[in-house]
Amino acid sequence: MFILKSENRDTESKPKQLRRNGIIPGVLYGKNLKESVSIQIPQSEVMRFLQTNSTGSRVELMVGNKKHMALLREVTYIPTTNLVEHLSFQALQADEAVDSTARIVLVNKDKVSGMVQQQLSDISYRALPLYLVDRIEVDLEGLKEGDSIRIGDLDVVKNPNIEVLTPLDVMVASVVDSRVLIQKTEDEEEEEESEATETTETESKAE
Repeated sequence: MFILKSENRDTESKPKQLRRNGIIPGVLYGKNLKESVSIQIPQSEVMRFLQTNSTGSRVELMVGNKKHMALLREVTYIPTTNLVEHLSFQALQADEAVDSTARIVLVNKDKVSGMVQQQLSDISYRALPLYLVDRIEVDLEGLKEGDSIRIGDLDVVKNPNIEVLTPLDVMVASVVDSRVLIQKTEDEEEEEESEATETTETESKAE
């Protein structure tokens, strides 16, 4: 588990100024805390953390000398620069299950006959902190055109320690004939061009 070091943050400090100084603001909240804790983390530490972790990851969060087992709930970015703007963490209790999400990672795409279409990027689930996961790998090897994978087909559904909240009939990925997909895309483009032309002609007549 990643150990992320942070410090208590003065709430009067302006987040924009902190970021200019290479500090990322954040917050730690949870039922077991008397109140939310405003924190700050060196940007270099945040970038190192996010290289191997994402929303839904467990982390050992150090706030000064205090240690908290936490879940990364949210990462926000500055739209103009795509730099990290703020981090939100939820403090965890070992005996309390929490809702979280896990990224779906498709593997062995190159061993599939056809083109893979991924319809779902993450799964919602509930589990005790000990069993939290931030990614679920889906092996596509052996699939062929016309095959598909739904939530109910995944091994995580059989894990007694994890309660999957996403409906089991939701499509995760499917394999289609690449020629059919290309033709469909071309037809959609032609339809859009036709609609655009009709709109232009209608506007011209109105003038």
